[in-house]
Amino acid sequence: IPAASRRVARRRGGAVRVLSSIMLGGVVLLILTVVVGMVLGLWRFTVIDTGSMRPTLNPGDVAVLESEPLGSLRKGQIVAFHAPGEPRLTVIHRVFSIRHRSNGVIIQTKGDANNAVDPWRARIASGTVWRENLKAPKVGYLAVWSQQRPVRFGALIVIVISVLSMLLGWIWRHPHRR
Repeated sequence: IPAASRRVARRRGGAVRVLSSIMLGGVVLLILTVVVGMVLGLWRFTVIDTGSMRPTLNPGDVAVLESEPLGSLRKGQIVAFHAPGEPRLTVIHRVFSIRHRSNGVIIQTKGDANNAVDPWRARIASGTVWRENLKAPKVGYLAVWSQQRPVRFGALIVIVISVLSMLLGWIWRHPHRR
């Protein structure tokens, strides 16, 4: 191979390395931002499981929830809360009515696709409420899919093979390239 061709190939390889490093750095920064925001309580993510909020939120969408002072709660906002008597069930519905009581705020909600208001009245005792601010369409399917055991096992195998390939590639390089 002529020397000029090797120089061009080296320049291209360097550009690819720089571009992949920038992309990797961007992904790491995005992940860190998401995690730090969740740890600080600035936002949460919830996968939409049902069609009760169609067409606003569809099954498989991910709702980005932001903490908001209870005093800012308004009729028509989409909020996340635990249904009365169901501490493990998070409901995301639109606020239909608000009543201020001495022991907190009582809200009645309704799903956009439902014909009637929800049969319960939820009491918001804390000083904040989680309001839907943004949605990521269809991203929830990836989250649900990734929870399956064969998918996690396959991902682990791909990661192990990738790390081993990189290590072997580094070991087997020519001594002057290290």
